[in-house]
Amino acid sequence: MTAPTFILYGAEAKPRTPLSKMEQLRTAARRKLHGYRDVTHFRHGDLSHLDYRNYLGPDVINLGDVAISQSVTAFLTHAVDRPLHYLNWGELDALPPHEPGTQETIVFAGSGYFSLRNGRLAPRIAHDLHVLEQRGAHAIFFGIGLNFPNVNDSQAPTTLHPEDAQRVTQLLDRADGISVRDADTQAALSPLTNRPVHLIGDPALHFCALHAISQNPRPPSMPKERPVIGLNLFFHGPDVTILLQRNLDAYATALKTLQQETGCQFHYFVHFETERVLPKLLAVRGLSVKVVAGDTATLAQGYGKLDLHIGGMLHSCILATSAGTPCIGLAYDIKHQGFFDLMGLAENCLSAAEFSPALLLERAHKLLADPQPVRKQIAQRRTALETATRAFVASCQAALGRPSASSADLPAVPNTA
Repeated sequence: MTAPTFILYGAEAKPRTPLSKMEQLRTAARRKLHGYRDVTHFRHGDLSHLDYRNYLGPDVINLGDVAISQSVTAFLTHAVDRPLHYLNWGELDALPPHEPGTQETIVFAGSGYFSLRNGRLAPRIAHDLHVLEQRGAHAIFFGIGLNFPNVNDSQAPTTLHPEDAQRVTQLLDRADGISVRDADTQAALSPLTNRPVHLIGDPALHFCALHAISQNPRPPSMPKERPVIGLNLFFHGPDVTILLQRNLDAYATALKTLQQETGCQFHYFVHFETERVLPKLLAVRGLSVKVVAGDTATLAQGYGKLDLHIGGMLHSCILATSAGTPCIGLAYDIKHQGFFDLMGLAENCLSAAEFSPALLLERAHKLLADPQPVRKQIAQRRTALETATRAFVASCQAALGRPSASSADLPAVPNTA
């Protein structure tokens, strides 16, 4: 048998091809035009024309998904004895013809690989199963999750559609290791397999430690007249666009009140390129907002400098938590509650649909007044989940091509808490 091949398969595992100069100019002009129109309409209280599709383009990536793939890569670097190959979801057909005698292992890298819409999993699941069966490939599921965006964003679905459940069982049967990001996903998948389903949390929770990004919280002795608060909202799909049309005014009013009461500086963290219009819309309602944009490391460094973060995109919350920063989540999906539950901070996960301005202000003032208990809780839970993640990697060592090792034998993730 020839040397095994390892493919890291993620939502954003393989870098995108850069746009040409002409494409950049056209895309920028289109976004600028729609941004001008949306800001003008919002000045008159109208968000009915707001549509994330007007801001999409080939350059749009979800930086949270990039952080997941980078974190999984970092965990596997010392476990795999040959280079990883990278493919994005839906690209398994791009694999070269399978060579007889070659063992392939596809590492499903975190995020909401199992995503439900109208009660059914994405068609991609059936196709991926077909490719794995056709090639005789093995699988490792690394911190995967179940996404279920809906209005009732605090309740997990109890069962999958029978056809979907059968496909998931067949996928899991090909696994040399299964780990999940939250207890809801663990509860949904465990009845579908005889293999252990390890609860390790989201791989990106360890992004800052894995990439030696230090935390720079405000020292206790520094005056708190102007706390720095991070912001991130959601503008990356049809469901959340409708939610934003309905609630952006309420979000802006609550944030404006918070800025008036605390004198805070708001830093808006861009995780998805379509979001760049949102700080402009918030400015229409009188909020002063500084934009933080760049690669995953730039965002993580910025999160480490905050006193508090208010996040809509789940991985905005996760990267802030990775940096040790107290966070309030605005949940539009069960995945948010799953993360905050796992961190032991469930009270800081608020509904973005049934939004309560009073509750947001109460939580924000409490965390600004006394952040240390939450910072301590974050450090403790992150350490425990790091240990669980390293133990999972150790349990997969034989499949990953190195002799079996205990988690203690794996290189430690630096402790930046």
